[in-house]
Amino acid sequence: MKLRYLLFLLLPFFVTSCKKENQKPFIPKNHLADFITEKSQFFDLDTIEFKEIIGKYGTKIRYVRDYFNLKQNDKVQLELIELYDFNEILYRNIQTLTTDNELLETSGVLKIVFTSNGKKLNLRKGEKIIVYPPKRKLKNNTIFLSESDHTGNIKWKITSQNYRLFSIYRGGGIWIETLIDKDSIPYYKKINLNSIGHETYEKYLSKDLIVKDFFILNQNDTNWINIDRFVKNTSKINFKLNDKSNKFSGFDSYIVYKNINSFIHESKFENDILFENIPISGTTYIIIVGSYRTQIYYDKITLNEKLDNSEIQLNMKKTTKEELKNLFKQ
Repeated sequence: MKLRYLLFLLLPFFVTSCKKENQKPFIPKNHLADFITEKSQFFDLDTIEFKEIIGKYGTKIRYVRDYFNLKQNDKVQLELIELYDFNEILYRNIQTLTTDNELLETSGVLKIVFTSNGKKLNLRKGEKIIVYPPKRKLKNNTIFLSESDHTGNIKWKITSQNYRLFSIYRGGGIWIETLIDKDSIPYYKKINLNSIGHETYEKYLSKDLIVKDFFILNQNDTNWINIDRFVKNTSKINFKLNDKSNKFSGFDSYIVYKNINSFIHESKFENDILFENIPISGTTYIIIVGSYRTQIYYDKITLNEKLDNSEIQLNMKKTTKEELKNLFKQ
């Protein structure tokens, strides 16, 4: 009788243990990586002193060899990735969240890396590389540089882009395009007016003196670059997800937004499915993905302000990678 009673008490433990043994340790995964189509473009610059490099989608980069610390015969190569299709950004799991947890909407992501002899090159102190995205990509946007958080997720830090290319008159009909601080434009305009001499004031006014559709990269800035704007009028909520199936050791979650090019990725262990300060903007969803043995499961839940500080029960359903991809279509 005592033996039966002991077995009865231990039965839940054995059942739970069996379930846990079937679970593999959770490793965050990019479930959309198989759909990436954009590849790196490589440009062999050899020992060329100056070159304007143009990517297949129109990104232009002004390369100047003297801006790097190089030996005479060091050969240089540029790796460029142009991601102007939001799906490609999503498939690479490049989320649109700042280091201050503010939501961004992206107009494109670039990877720009110069190397020599297999090692990454950094610009000399004080030097700047000029990059021109395709036309209108910079309109109402600014430039953010990548930083990785403790989970390996990319977050973005805003940069100061306080520069303009300004044409300065050097005499004899020669104008030199020069990189200047935008606050000094009135000063250089005055210099031009004093130097024109035989040229008419009307000709000067009609000349396109100021170029704005570019950004600059400083020392150590070459890597992932995001062309973004802040998403306005967002609210933030906290909530917890509850999974009673006991199948999953962890989850990959995606916060996605209808009609804006934004998303957030977070990985969660089974005993920590708490979400804090999640931005809500318009129609917002969370897509939860988990794996059990070789099968992928998901749940998709609409989020809104009414769910703040709530607990939501998961209803995980079987899916495939292709079906999962379709869940993200707006």
